[in-house]
Amino acid sequence: MKVLLRVIGFIVAALLATSVRAQDANRDQDSRLHSALSLQYLVHLPAGPAKHWPVIILLHGKGSNEQDLYALRGSLPRRYAIVSARAPYKLGDQSYQWFEGTQANHRLDGNPQELAMSRARISRFVDELVKEYGFDKDQVYLVGFSQGAIMSYQVALSEPGKIKGIGVMSGAIFSSFMPLLKPSPQLAHLRIFISHGEDDAWIPLTYGEDANKLLLGLHLTPEFHVYPGMQHEINQDALRDLVIWLQKS
Repeated sequence: MKVLLRVIGFIVAALLATSVRAQDANRDQDSRLHSALSLQYLVHLPAGPAKHWPVIILLHGKGSNEQDLYALRGSLPRRYAIVSARAPYKLGDQSYQWFEGTQANHRLDGNPQELAMSRARISRFVDELVKEYGFDKDQVYLVGFSQGAIMSYQVALSEPGKIKGIGVMSGAIFSSFMPLLKPSPQLAHLRIFISHGEDDAWIPLTYGEDANKLLLGLHLTPEFHVYPGMQHEINQDALRDLVIWLQKS
């Protein structure tokens, strides 16, 4: 009996050690910056054997980096792989942007060359991720905040069929992008979640309302949320509603 108990003890200890090593490996994988694809990124893979996971690609706002939205990964549905990308244009130490902001006709807009380059780079990055990790190419979601939300619109609306859904947090559809938009059967599948703060001073609520109206005109059905008292941020209510929306897919 004592020998049997010792054997069982050794097995339990070995299993615990394996579990700890696996957890350490997952933490190492989560925190390692990857640089082999078109954009630098962090990645978190669901537990269990590899399969064709759906994937959420996080796109941060101006002046931030890949660590920002990645901190939300523990709140997102566990069945998704989570990838957080770093924008290509450096502003300062650990500070990046997708494009330089401009004004056009008294409205927010962006440097057209940088917008086009970032849009192409994100699109290529999606293809590379699907190939590299075997993600489900029919279940690719972009979730972006501020500039990242603007880029989510630009990629998903210009490449019908590549993106399953977008979570747009405090974003806008620029007037310069609107001529490229037209109703299309290929867009019909696109799921859209929009959150915007009523007190947003950086990208005022009118931009969110205008985007919602434009999308309805394209025969899309965005889920549009406005949060009283919320500024240019993602509060707990907005995060909760995003998670509920993601769980519906």
